Parts: sequence; C-alpha cells; structure tokens
Amino acid sequence: MTRNRLLAAAIAAALLFAACSSGDSESSVPMTGQSSGQSAAVTQSVVPDLTPVADLEMADPGEEHVSYAPQVPDPVERTDQRIFEVRLEAIEGVCPLDPENDVSTEMWGYRIDGDTDVQCGTPGPVLRGRVGDLARVTLTNSAESTHPHNIDFHAVTGQGGGAEALTVAPGETATIDARLLYPGAFMYHCAFGDVPLHIAKGMYGMFIVDPATPLPEVEHEWAVMQSEWYVGDANDNGVAPFDPDALFNEEPQYVTFNGRTDALVGDNALKMNVDERARIYMVNEGLNLDSNWHPIGSQWDVVYPEAATHEANDPIRGSQSTLVVTGGGTVTEMVGYVPSTVILVDHALVRTFYKGAIGQVVIEGDENPEIFAEREASEGEAGDSGADAAEEAPTPDSDEETGDAEEGEAVSTNEVTIPEGAFDPSNADNAYDPLEITIPVGTTVTWANEDSVFHTVTSGTVENNQGSPDGTFDSGEIQPGESFSYTFDEAGEFPYYCIPHPWMQGTVVVQ
Repeated sequence: MTRNRLLAAAIAAALLFAACSSGDSESSVPMTGQSSGQSAAVTQSVVPDLTPVADLEMADPGEEHVSYAPQVPDPVERTDQRIFEVRLEAIEGVCPLDPENDVSTEMWGYRIDGDTDVQCGTPGPVLRGRVGDLARVTLTNSAESTHPHNIDFHAVTGQGGGAEALTVAPGETATIDARLLYPGAFMYHCAFGDVPLHIAKGMYGMFIVDPATPLPEVEHEWAVMQSEWYVGDANDNGVAPFDPDALFNEEPQYVTFNGRTDALVGDNALKMNVDERARIYMVNEGLNLDSNWHPIGSQWDVVYPEAATHEANDPIRGSQSTLVVTGGGTVTEMVGYVPSTVILVDHALVRTFYKGAIGQVVIEGDENPEIFAEREASEGEAGDSGADAAEEAPTPDSDEETGDAEEGEAVSTNEVTIPEGAFDPSNADNAYDPLEITIPVGTTVTWANEDSVFHTVTSGTVENNQGSPDGTFDSGEIQPGESFSYTFDEAGEFPYYCIPHPWMQGTVVVQ
C-alpha cells in the first residue's frame, strides 16, 4: 500500500508537470514596472521595478554567491540589479549521519561544481543574491550518479521553480535564467520523480535573497537547515538503510541541523563574543515536520517571520520561539549578553534529546552580573538534604583509594561527580566523573551534581537514545549543588544513565 501510494503521488506530479507545460510558453504578463496593462495585484506587489534583462551587467567577479553551511556568502552591497552565475553538481554517496554512534546512510545532494573535495552534498550550498538580480544557474548531474536529478528553487518564479528545465540524467548539464523577485531565505530541493524520496535522501539547500535595502549590519551570519532522516537500524557496516514505511508514517529516526547530528556542536559549534549580534538564516527542509526554533539560554532579539525580509514586513522584536513551517524559513537574530553556551533546538524536544536536532552557540567574554549571576547561598540557606548527605557518605578504605586510571579502566572510589557541562552531548565522555567505578559489596556511592541543571542517576540501559530503567535505583531530580547516595548490597554490574540527558551513561561494578 505504501509503495503504491508513493507511486501514485509521483505519477500525479508528472502529469501536473505535463499539463502545466503544454500551454503557450510565451508569458503574457508585463514586466513589473511597466504601467500598461498591469492588474491591481501586480501594481500592489512588493516586487521591485525590474531593469530589463538586456540592460543588466554581469556581477563583479569578486562577489560571493555560494558557500557551505553554516557559513553564508557576504551580503550583496551594490544598489543595482545584475546577472550572477552559480554552477552546482548533483552527487550521490554514503555519508556520516550520526558520527558519535558510527552511523552513516546513503545521501544524495549538491556541491559546488568541480569541488571534488566535498564528497557529501547534504545540505547543498548556500546561494545568495540581491532582489531583482538574474540568477544564471547551471546544474550538472555527476556521471557517477544512478538517478536523474533537478532543482526546484522556492525563490524562483517559473515552471516547478526551475525543476522541469533543470532535470538532468547522469552526466548531463542544464542551465536556467531566473529573476529573483522576493527577498528572504528560501528552500531549494530536488523535485524529480518520487519527490519525497529525493528530499529524504538529503537533496536540499538554501537560497538567500537580500532586500533592496540591506538588513542592518551584524557581526555574524550563519545558515541552519533542519531536516528529517527516515532510516532503519544500521547494519554491520554502520550504514542505516532508507525506510519507506517510516517516511510514509512521518516517523523519522533522526532530525538534524545541517545534515548530521554533530554539525553544530563541539568543535563545530558556532562562536561569538559578548556584545556581538548574530543573524541566523534558518530553513526547515522537512520533509514533514514543522520546527519550533528556540535558543535555550537566550531569546530571539529580532525575528523576520517566514524569512520575509522586504521593507514592508516589520520584524518581531523579542521572541522565545518561532514556528518554521515545512518548506519555509525564518531569519532570527540573537545578542551575546553573557558568556554561556546557547543551545539551538527544535522545542519539540524529543527531536533534540533523542533524534539529534541540537546546535550550540558559544558566547565568550566578560561576565555581566547586571544580567545574570550565580548567587552563592549564605549559611543556613542551602539546607542539609544535599551537602550533609555528601559529608556523611563513607570514604573509601585505605586499599580502595581514588586515583587516576588509564582510559577504559574502572576507578576504585565511592564518589562520582556530575561535572559542569555534563548536559552537553559533546561532553558525554566525561558526563559522570569517573564513568565507571569498582566497589566492594556494601559500599555506599554518592553522586554530586556540580552542573548548572538537574540530572538523574537511573539504573538501566540506553539504546538509540531511548532509556530503559530497570528499577534498581533512581535518584529523581538531583538539583545543582545536591547529591544522591545509594548502597550496593549485591555483586554485579549496574549501568545507569540520566533520564533527560540519555547520552550521560555510567557503570558501577560491585565485587
């Protein structure tokens, strides 16, 4: 049933293309800016007056019009309309999806034509032009591809957003001229054949069209694209196969930013300084889920809803979250007020905690206690539930002294620290310090939370970021500065994890 419905959808799309293409190819709508014969709808449009194509000059060769996310090309600063060229290549291959767990999958995507150093084209390059410009786009389908491909540009007004004219078999090339009529941040994607399949495989990117009056200058501009991955469990080679049933049921196993779980965390985190402003162009590539774009630990100082950046659209000033529909976009700005790590999420948090939709903006600089400060509790305020329990916990015997251990070697101690930053998936290797301890029967182990958020110590195992408690022990919420103790009266191996942060995993070995 699933395959039949997908086939029916593909056939319907093909028929639609054929029907739309059968009419007169000459447009009867006058160019914007001409008064003769224009309808009220055209004269009220925000589309600018267009310089005739015959009068357009080529853009300066020094202008940037293409980059790879999260970087974006520099803004277009000129005030006139011009022609610029972009050359892309469709490619196919097996690429990392969840590197931390050694999971890859087959991806189809785009790269800058001739850039053979790029083997994985998901997401595709970020394109950038100015409203009124004519974009001359050339698409080549790699001779090593096994499927035809094309591009449907949401920023392009024309049959299928250019998809019909850009459909190319492996080894073929096609070119279109497309006028950019509306400013904003737009999705582009492959629209050949089974369109959902091509998008689900990773064939998408972003096209930024600058307004005639440039947006205010900021210190940083970044591109973020959210997408869904409909794959099954990885095989012995670490390759997760495409799952058509999951696609039809709209149940992705992964939801990512910029094509993989680690694209914006750890060494790949975005960075800015206190008192700087960053602008993020965000597109929800889908395939099926709306996004709830939110910065944990900050706010959107400015939001351009649906990424509409023309002068007639007043931005929202101050927002906690903004909705980004599937196939749509937004432009958001944040200010670095205090040093911290802001967590970028889809606030449908299962997608963040269990499926990979997470990014980081690391803000560095001086503290600002006028905005945020950690207040130290005065004597008598802290209570005795946490500190006293830690003080009363038994210390190791002389033959079980704590000491450094070689990597992978269990440490003999009865005290475990939950260090600062343990909530961050990139710190999973040190989420409990130490991760594994060895103790004799009858020992009481104490976990002290030194992080800035609450955690749990819950016995059980984690698979695919899904925790399975076994009921042996559960701390409940251990708030910052508090601790939890448990006495082990039986020998065995006891794995445990944190319920809200399942990448935090440790083990107690009782001998």
